[in-house]
Parts: sequence; structure tokens; C-alpha cells
Amino acid sequence: MSSSFGRSFQVQINHLESVLDDSAISWKKLVLQLQLAVYIFETYVSWRQYGLYSRPTPPAELTSHVDLETYKQSQAYGKDKAKFGFITSAAEMAMTAAVIHYDVYARVWTRTGYYLTRFDLPQSEAIHSVLFVIGMFLVRELPNIPFTLYKNFVVEEKHGFNKMTIGTFVKDTIIEWIVGFCIGAPLISGLIWVIRWAGDAFVAYVVAFLLVFQIVALVLYPTLIQPLFNKLTPLPEGALRDRVLALAGSLNFPLKHIYVIDGSKRSAHSNAYFYGIIPGGNKHIVIFDTLIEKSTHEEIEAVLAHELGHWAHMDTGKLLLIGQVQILLQMSIFTLFIHNVSLYRAFGFSAAPNLFEKALGTKLPAAQSSLPVIVGLELFQLVVGPLDAFTKFMLNSAVRSMEYAADRFAGELTRPPPTAAELKAAEVYNSAPAVAERMQANGHPAFSGAVETALLKVDPYDQLPYTELLKRSLIKLGIQNLSSMHNDSLYSAYHHSHPTLSERLHALNLIEAQLKKKH
Repeated sequence: MSSSFGRSFQVQINHLESVLDDSAISWKKLVLQLQLAVYIFETYVSWRQYGLYSRPTPPAELTSHVDLETYKQSQAYGKDKAKFGFITSAAEMAMTAAVIHYDVYARVWTRTGYYLTRFDLPQSEAIHSVLFVIGMFLVRELPNIPFTLYKNFVVEEKHGFNKMTIGTFVKDTIIEWIVGFCIGAPLISGLIWVIRWAGDAFVAYVVAFLLVFQIVALVLYPTLIQPLFNKLTPLPEGALRDRVLALAGSLNFPLKHIYVIDGSKRSAHSNAYFYGIIPGGNKHIVIFDTLIEKSTHEEIEAVLAHELGHWAHMDTGKLLLIGQVQILLQMSIFTLFIHNVSLYRAFGFSAAPNLFEKALGTKLPAAQSSLPVIVGLELFQLVVGPLDAFTKFMLNSAVRSMEYAADRFAGELTRPPPTAAELKAAEVYNSAPAVAERMQANGHPAFSGAVETALLKVDPYDQLPYTELLKRSLIKLGIQNLSSMHNDSLYSAYHHSHPTLSERLHALNLIEAQLKKKH
């Protein structure tokens, strides 16, 4: 019965393939309509948010936390980013339409095939495909450089966030392109080899290949790639390090190193995270220097408690699994298009001699007469890519639930007791406040951090819960980053993978109320 079902299923698939491979289908027109529909939808969503930047006062839940001047700065920053977003999205739509209308995919494939012949390079689909991807990358990326420059050196600079120089920008761009080539070339070659080797049964093999590739990339990125852009230095001995070690120890978190990253070299925005994907393997915590500069040690501890909630819930693995499901679905649908001659022809690919062949009087490698895998993937993404606009809602919803769960995890934690250094500092404060103040003024690590100092004057065991500290940290970071304080629900659901500040504060208040009832 199973074999009969399999044959019947294959017959249906073959029939669907033949239905889709129809020259009567206007693929180019369909793709342009889908791209335009997504552009109109995204513009509408952004316009809904743009209107909120004219509101004169902050939301009621934030009025006690933000002064009017900071609120106005936040509104101005949001409005400037939105205006810039309208311009860039229009430019991207125009570029996409031009690439589709003028058969740029076919032109780039033909031109790169010409270079294979001209420079006597191996007539390999993998090499040709890598050159094609480089060509399409340049077609897309070069026009975007002025927009990226404007974003960093005008919009971000105006609001005090850009810390890059032109030299840093150029260096980063060149390194990114080189790293992209070093990763992309073997990825493209391997993908083509797997598909050609497996034939029509390539889906499972591609999913396995990409899973291994992603895991290797996640393992190598922190040690090989990130140091090309940022410097990671061990967190110095002191009160903050003691608190992080105490938190990690209380959760049996397999912490090996605590690093400070020089995020201030490029931006004033703050963050903290951990890395280490191997289950049961060593983990490493990374704290931005901007976060250390702008937050107390207790607030950083609360932020890390949230991050360790993601570790406890295995969220990295869950996101990796979601990614594999996406790849599985996409590759399964791609089986319906990989042999679709009508799709290739609609975008300028033909078995007839092309313009370059006529002009040069020579035959290029089998480019236009075959159906190259990498081109098929590009054209397939043009057809189904607009559907990603709908999956964004589901993905953002899944990540948001993980963020809420990590907040709850942190909120329900009992903070580790004071460290030996903190107890010693408290003893000094209680017995000789003047001596302690001099030690603090001289930068003694036991007395760093305003909140810790205030607590040590009273009782080192009288510690604020993580819910309160996390709220305090979120508010401070939101204000420092000039985050949008009014958020349209549709815009937020579509663009924000994390809950907004107001949403997280409301959820933390509920957690706090529930914990008080239990006690």
C-alpha cells in the first residue's frame, strides 16, 4: 500500500510540475505584481507607524520614566529613520523591477560564462555559479552603498549613535565582501554538487548539508570571523565579574570565558549575549562595553539572567530547528521549479544563440541551453519570496514568545547571595565608611557600581529582585537607544522580533504580581 501511495503521490507531483511549466504563464508579470504587492503592504505598515511619531507625549506607562526632552529626541530619531526607510524601500523596489524587466539574471549568467571562456577557466557549473552570484551581488550591493553611507553618517550621526569613521566603514565593507566570498563559494559549490548528485531526491540531502554548514559556521564565527571586526577582551576581575560568575554558577551554566566587546567602536547601542551551540559544551558570555558604561552591575546581571533563560530553554536549538523546517519546505517546493523551462525562458534564458555569442562569434559554455541550479534558486525565490512577508508574522511571534519566557525565567530566579568580595566591602562600609569611600574614589573593584554601593551601606543581602532590575535596565536601554515608545500593533508584529518596551514592562509587572501572591 505504501509503495502504491508513493507512486500516486509522485504522479501528482509530476502533474503539478507540468502544469507549472507552461509558457502561457506570464512569470515575469506575476513576479512583478507580487513584489509590488509586498512593497505596497510594507509601505502601508510603515506609514501606520510613521503617524505615531507625531504624538506629543509618551505612553502613560512610560511617563514616569522618560522626560519630555528625551521623548522628543526619540520621536525625532524614529521619524528620521522612517523617512529614510521610505526612500530606501522605494529605491529597492525600483532596482528589483529593473533587474526583472531587463533580464539581468540572464545577462549576468551570460557575461560570467563569457569570462569562463575568455580566461580559459574550467567549464564548471559550480565555478560559473560562484561568478554569477558575485555578479548579482555587485548589481545589488553597489547601488546600496550610498544609502548605507547616508544611514550611518547622516541619520545615525545626527542622533549620536554612529561611532564609525569612513576608514572603518571601508575596511568593514571589504572584509565583509571577502568573508562572504570565503563562505559563499564553498556553500554554493557544495549545494550544487549535492543537488546534481542526489537528482530529484535532493531535498533531504540539501537539508542535511545546510544544517551541517550552519552548525560549523556558528562554531567558527566567534573565533574566526567576529575578531575581524571587533576586539574581545576578558572582563577584568571585580564586582561585575564576581556577580556574573555567581549567576552562572547558580544555574550550572557551563561558563568558560566572559568577554567585553568594543561595540562602541561602531555604535552607541548596547547589548549582551552568550555563544556556544554544542549541547553541554563550554559557553562564553559577551558584554558590550557600551552596556558596561551605561548600566550598573546589577542591571547587567539582570540582562544576563534573561540571556541565560534562552540557554535554559534551548532557544538557539529551537530557532535552528525552525530554520530547518523552513529550508525543508522551500526545497520541497523548489522540486516543482528546478526543471521549469518556462520560468527560465520568461527571464531571458533561451536555447537560442545569445547576444554575446553572436557578437563574439564563439560558443559559450552550456549556459543558456541548460537549467543552472543557482539561477533556478534565484528565480524560485522571486516567485515564492513574497510569501515570506506572511511567515514573518509567525516567526516574530515565535521569537517573541521566547523573549517573554526568558523574562519570566529571569524574574522567577532567586538572586545568588552576595559574593565574598561584596561581604568584605559591606563590612568595610559598616565599620569605616570614609575608608570605603576613598577606596571607591580610587577605583577599587569591590566598590564599583552605584547600586551595589548603596546596598552595601545598608545590608548586602537586601537585594532587588530580577524583575525590578530587568525593568530598570529595559527602560534605561530603551531611553539610551531612543527606541520608539509608541508602536503600531501591525508594524510591531511584522517588524519586531522582540516585544516592545511597553509590552515587556507590562509582562514583567504581571510576573511580579504573581510572585508576590505566591509569597
